[in-house]
Formats: sequence, structure tokens, C-alpha cells
Amino acid sequence: MRIPIASVIIALIAASLLAPASRADAAVEVVAAIPELAAIAREVGSSKVRVSSIAQPNQDYHKVDARPSDVARLSRADVLVRVGMDFDLWADALIAAARNKKVAVGGPGYVDASQRIKRLEVPTEKITGASGDIHALGNPHYYYDPGCAKVIAHNILLGLRRVSPGDAGVFDANYKKFIAAIDAAMPRWQRQMAVCKGKPVVTYHKNWCYFMNRFGVREFQTLEPKPGIPPSPGHINRLIQRMKRESVKAMVVESIYPKRFPEFVARETGARLEWAPYSIGVMGTRDYIGFVDKIVEAFHNACR
Repeated sequence: MRIPIASVIIALIAASLLAPASRADAAVEVVAAIPELAAIAREVGSSKVRVSSIAQPNQDYHKVDARPSDVARLSRADVLVRVGMDFDLWADALIAAARNKKVAVGGPGYVDASQRIKRLEVPTEKITGASGDIHALGNPHYYYDPGCAKVIAHNILLGLRRVSPGDAGVFDANYKKFIAAIDAAMPRWQRQMAVCKGKPVVTYHKNWCYFMNRFGVREFQTLEPKPGIPPSPGHINRLIQRMKRESVKAMVVESIYPKRFPEFVARETGARLEWAPYSIGVMGTRDYIGFVDKIVEAFHNACR
């Protein structure tokens, strides 16, 4: 039986619409664990990628409840960028549920952004339930440090090149542009942060470890008695007395945390309290450079 030519043409058109687009035409689908990694992935991938973040801005990254839509996104993803260092362990269940070999551990699109990061605060004592939110592989909040952001960008670059080698030249150029932007901004940040060098600063959670290390700031103490443990009246009282004794006058608190404890401590001690963005997407931040600008501004204002 002869098949009408019109039917053949219709079938070919339908097949072309249903078939996956070629890599030359399709954007690389990138799923990041947190907004900071997503922002850096956009810098490196530019128009060649579509990027989304599982964690949302100002959501506690330790406590992410994945949704079915996250599993669906990951099942279609070409690249997964995660924090690593035992931080985003919730991503393991997503990877298992997605059943996407491309982004599974060891797959070409699997990117652990912590690779080649010089780790700080790696615990030397046994971790117990009383230790608080201590990570066995070290403090995982390296993404606040613009120096570490360059390492993150390189890890993402390698992942994008693996899954889309035809776009390697574009990714390389974008990566170099991002590195140049960080290097150009660094002298400005260092000038602004000079007022904080060597000064003790109180924070809420141990988020700023890498950032403070980069700019020579001393973390005096946190409002949390231990990481992830909410402030207690006794701890707050001891903190206030110690701040008064040692004349500590600077506090920088992440935007996600309750205001009442930091504001109370600031009133009692006369410290200058500044709020800094916990994540990209809050306090007017849209990209990584602007994010660091806001954090630097908060520290500068608290220390001056």
C-alpha cells in the first residue's frame, strides 16, 4: 500500500518536533543546589545554559525539603552542581529518585563545587549529637568567599565542557570573564574591608568563616552557642558580658535569622548591627559580584 506523500511529510515534521534538540540548539540544563552556585553557573554558561536552584533565596540551606518538581527537573538535567562537604546531603535522595546517570555521582554532569577548595574548620574531635551542626569535612560555607568563587567557577566549567564539548570555547571565554570580574573587584573589596582587619566581629551562624579569613577579620563569637543550636538566654547573657569586657562593637548577621536576639545584644552592648544577605536574590542582590558587594558593605559599616 502506498503512503500518501502528505502523510510522510506530516510524520517527518512531527518526529522532528518530538525528537530531542541537538546540543547546538538546546541549552544545557543546569540544576544547582543553592542560588550562589546557580549564579556562578549562569556566569560560566551564559546563553548556553538554563539554570535553576533547588534551594530558594533566604531558605535555610541545611533544611531543604525537595519537591516532586525538583526530582523531575533533575531527571532532565545535564549538570548538577552541589555544595558538597556533607552540607547538601538532601541532594542524595533527589539524585537517587531522578535516576539520571548523567548527574549521578561519577557521571559527566555531576559537579561537586567543593573540589580543590582549601577547607577550613575541619573538626579534629569526635562529632556527637551535642556538637551541633558540625560538618565532618569542614565548614561548607566557602561560597561566600570570592576567592573560592573562582574555584567553584572552574569546577562548573569542567562539568559544562564534559557534557557539551562543542560549546567549550564559549564556556572558557565566560569563565575568564568572570575571573577577571572577581579580580577587578577584589582591590575595591580589600579597601572597604581594611577597616575590619583584625577586628572582632559577632555573627549569628558560622557562615562567614571563609569570607572573614579572606579579609583578615576575626570572628569573636556567634549568637548560636553551637552551629545550628538556637540562642539561649544564658548564652546571650554570657556573650553580652564578654563583648562589654572586650569592647566588641561590630555585629554582622545574615538576613535569614530572627532579629530579636541580634537587636537585643546590640542594644545591651552598644554594638553596631548590620544585616548582610544570606543568599543571592534578597536585599537587592541579583548576581555574585553584587552579592559580595552587599556583604562587604555590611562588614565595612559594622566595623567603621
